[in-house]
Amino acid sequence: MGAGRMMSSPLNGPLETAIRVLTLLAEAYPSSLGLNQLVLLDHGLLHSDDLGGPPSLHPPVPIRSSELGVKRHQLTLGLEVLTRVGLAEMSAVAGGIQFTAADGAHPFLSLLETSYARGLAERASWVVGRFGGLSDADLREAIRDVSGRWAEEFEDFSVGGQSI
Repeated sequence: MGAGRMMSSPLNGPLETAIRVLTLLAEAYPSSLGLNQLVLLDHGLLHSDDLGGPPSLHPPVPIRSSELGVKRHQLTLGLEVLTRVGLAEMSAVAGGIQFTAADGAHPFLSLLETSYARGLAERASWVVGRFGGLSDADLREAIRDVSGRWAEEFEDFSVGGQSI
């Protein structure tokens, strides 16, 4: 599946990504999060089992490492939506750009009543509690650990007895 095809998925469009990011920012509030943090936290939100958390909301598709390749772009689009409508705020700090949930974030999220939205909120609480305070170096290490496991899965993945 190419990046263009993945971007057209309803689970990876700017609106769905914006809801996930807003859920993370609301859980982290009043703290702000950078894009690198959001990349790992968003992965943990969807694939929490990969990081030792609760059962994942999305299925464990083979070779999920390709998700990280497009996730940064997807998150940027979602953050643009959130800042444009005033649900998130952007600020420049010494380490780069940080994002914070705006005043309307919690009331907006309280309107979402689906089981999926509740699952997002539960996993956001877990993933922000577990990884939200990590330094950039620790975040990179956590991503490397997950990527290393995916590489092993890729090596073990076979079709008709032939490794691909």
